[in-house]
Amino acid sequence: MKSDIELFKEFYSETKDNISLVIDKYNKELVKDKKGYLKDNLELFANLNSDGKLIRATLISLGYKIASLKNIDYSFNLGLAYELFQTSVLIHDDIIDNDNLRRGKETIHYANYKRDLKYDEESAKKNSESIGICIGDYGFYEANKIIIDNYCSDSNFKDVFSYYNDIVLKTIEGELIDVKLSFDSRYKLDDTDIEKNIMEVYKLKTAFYTIIGPLSLGLILGGIKDSRLDKIKEFGEKIGIAFQIQDDILGIYSNLGKEVGSDIKEYKQTILFANAIKDTKYKKELLKYYGKKDINMQKIEEVRRIFKESLAYEKTYDLMNSLYKEAKSIINEVTWINEEDKKILKGFVDYLVIRNK
Repeated sequence: MKSDIELFKEFYSETKDNISLVIDKYNKELVKDKKGYLKDNLELFANLNSDGKLIRATLISLGYKIASLKNIDYSFNLGLAYELFQTSVLIHDDIIDNDNLRRGKETIHYANYKRDLKYDEESAKKNSESIGICIGDYGFYEANKIIIDNYCSDSNFKDVFSYYNDIVLKTIEGELIDVKLSFDSRYKLDDTDIEKNIMEVYKLKTAFYTIIGPLSLGLILGGIKDSRLDKIKEFGEKIGIAFQIQDDILGIYSNLGKEVGSDIKEYKQTILFANAIKDTKYKKELLKYYGKKDINMQKIEEVRRIFKESLAYEKTYDLMNSLYKEAKSIINEVTWINEEDKKILKGFVDYLVIRNK
């Protein structure tokens, strides 16, 4: 008998391969017959829109599988639209965070900046960020178009499109809070509500966007619209928060395809950071490095050491594992999902627990 994680990996591998074909076809069509500036930047977009992990698109198909006996191929274009939305969010996020790398590739604004740097640095920076915003916006509306073109005649279209837009709004709300929280904390660090605010970002920007939203979209496309979605939301919130905590840890102790030390340089507010500053001694030491623009590997190692010595790493890691465990318990309580699909969902949790990038 196959283990839970084996069942998930099998489903993920097959679904990812199939959705990749849909995305590759779309990327080729996107730049077809385009010319000049538009072609140049849509080629950058198409390149960034490839080689993703496609976890979110896979979750849409998994949700559809759970809800319907129909062929899951029908959900692939919804997965394509969601991946376009994700790529567009990342383009804007990279401008906000001033990151040069994404998925191991140059970000769109940085590629434009490098090309135009020979003229004037300040103008090149402003122009490159403006182009990135435009291309990100373009992707958002391409995603809308794909959903409309492929599902407008579906009886569940109104619910799918409404829920999709709710995901977009919640993601933007989370990003807005994240940006403002990092700025305010840098200049007037208030420990009182820091964990509460960080958790709100985690719920909106990660849990809803990465887990709850995609799974629920697939379920809604398959006709699930009632209180059965409540348990999926509860399950997804636990996983989403754990997923973001894991990203925060990996962002400090590993390399996610972004610049090493990006979270430190951008004064990113995380539970790891919140746990470390609870101790006055470590707070003072951490703030020597956290949020400084001249970050280097030596300073990154100092931050890593502080997180370990203050026990912030241990506490954060334990919270992550506890949330993953709670998520599996929630799935065990759900009566309307068949046993095979429950095993795939629990295998998904196991898959996330052991990831290292």
